[in-house]
Amino acid sequence: MKLVAHISDPHFGTQDRRICEALVDEIGELEPACVVVSGDLTQRGRRRQFRQAHRWLESLGLPYVTVPGNHDIPLFDLFTRFLRPRQRYLRYITDDLTPCYVDDTLAIAGVDTTKSFTTKHGRITRDKIEAVVAELSQFHAHWKVLVAHHPFIVPPDAKEEPVDGAAEVLPLLEQADVDLILTGHLHVSGSVGRNEDHTIIHVQAGTCISTRTRGEPNGYNQLRFEDDEVTIVHRQWNGEAFVDQEAKRYGRGAGGDRLIKIAELTVPSDQLPALRRSST
Repeated sequence: MKLVAHISDPHFGTQDRRICEALVDEIGELEPACVVVSGDLTQRGRRRQFRQAHRWLESLGLPYVTVPGNHDIPLFDLFTRFLRPRQRYLRYITDDLTPCYVDDTLAIAGVDTTKSFTTKHGRITRDKIEAVVAELSQFHAHWKVLVAHHPFIVPPDAKEEPVDGAAEVLPLLEQADVDLILTGHLHVSGSVGRNEDHTIIHVQAGTCISTRTRGEPNGYNQLRFEDDEVTIVHRQWNGEAFVDQEAKRYGRGAGGDRLIKIAELTVPSDQLPALRRSST
C-alpha cells in the first residue's frame, strides 16, 4: 500500500500551534510516500509567514508537492502583487510552479491556478493543462494525480464556482487518464466524481492547521493506494487528536488499455484497518 497525505490551506500567520505540532507528529509517524499541499501556505503572503511555512515543510523530512494559493500572493503590497506576485513563494517555498513527484505507483503533478488581479478567484488555462498532460503521459501504469488550489469540480450545494477554465480542461484531463484532482480553497473536505461514471475523482481538503475554519474542524486527507483501489480517509481534529471520519473507496474497472471507470463505495471509519506506515 502507498500513502499520500493531502493537506491544504495552513495559512501560516493564523496557525494553531498545538494542531500544527500534532499534524507534524502524525505525518512523521506514518511516513507517507509524498505530502501534497494544495495552496494557501500563508495568510497574507508576508515573508515571515513564508519562512514559517518553509520551516514546517522541511521539518516533515518527506517528499512534498506544493502549489500556491490566492493567499500566497501579497494582498497589501501592490507593487509586488501586480509585478512580482509569486516572487516570495518562489523564493521561500519552491522555484518550481509545475512540481512533480513520481515513484513506482504514483505520478503527481501540480499546477498554478492563482491570479494576481483578483483577491480570491483563480484561473486554469489550456496551455498549463497541456503541459501537465505531457508530463503525466510518460507514466502509463501509475495512478495519475493533479494538484491545484482552486477546485475544478464543486459539490451541487456549494456556494463557490469552479475555477475559471475548468470546463474546458476537464475533458483533457479525462483523456489523459488522470484519476484524481486534489484541491483546497473552500476549507471543507469531501470527494465527488466528475460524472456518474466517476471518471475523475475530485478531492477537497479543509484547512489543516489554521484558525480560519468555515464550520468544519481542522483536518486533512489520507489517500491509501493499493492495487486498483484508492481509499480516501478524512482525518479530523477532535480537540485532542486527529481521528478518522467517513472514508470513501474507489475501485478501477476495466476499460480498454487503461482501467478508467471508477465505482464509489462508502467505507465506515470503524472498518478501516489500522495504518502505521506507508509501504512500497
